[in-house]
Amino acid sequence: MDQKPAPLSEKQPLVILTTPRLILRTAVEEDISVLQNLIFGDGEVMRFAFSGAPMAGDAAEDFIRRFFTFGDSLTGFAVLTEKPAGEIIGFAGLASCGALGADDFEIGFVLARPAWGRGIATEIGEAQLAFGFEQLKCGRLLGMVDPRNAPSIHALEKLGMRYRATIADPKRGSRSVYVIEAGEWRRQRAE
Repeated sequence: MDQKPAPLSEKQPLVILTTPRLILRTAVEEDISVLQNLIFGDGEVMRFAFSGAPMAGDAAEDFIRRFFTFGDSLTGFAVLTEKPAGEIIGFAGLASCGALGADDFEIGFVLARPAWGRGIATEIGEAQLAFGFEQLKCGRLLGMVDPRNAPSIHALEKLGMRYRATIADPKRGSRSVYVIEAGEWRRQRAE
């Protein structure tokens, strides 16, 4: 019997970075409905993200298609999965950010409820900082957070980021901007 492997229906996603527990990878079509249900449709998850409200199916799909990386780009939002099964637990990534009037990158993460309180924000945040400074050669990285989101503020501070300013973002509302410079990050890692 002559059996040939089935052709892949999708190009395999590009792995952007890994940590001991996590894989950050580009999105594939099958991720859209999972992200809609797990993240974008959950009011509790979305209360501090973007406009602060869940997104309906079409709006979430449009957002994912516009802002997630589906190809070979290493920046933009990407799908965050947990090893070993590859179960989606959120999204993260480095995105262009002009909040402080420069061409910076912002680290970001939005986690599904089952991932809360397990140190995942800190773990993916550390990996994003290393990626931004070592791979992308950024001079500084930003983290923007709703000022009412105490758990995310704690995660950014734990990463060594410090408060710089609060801005009014037309699409996201009030955001506290946290910053870490490449030199600071390197000194912290050496300690």
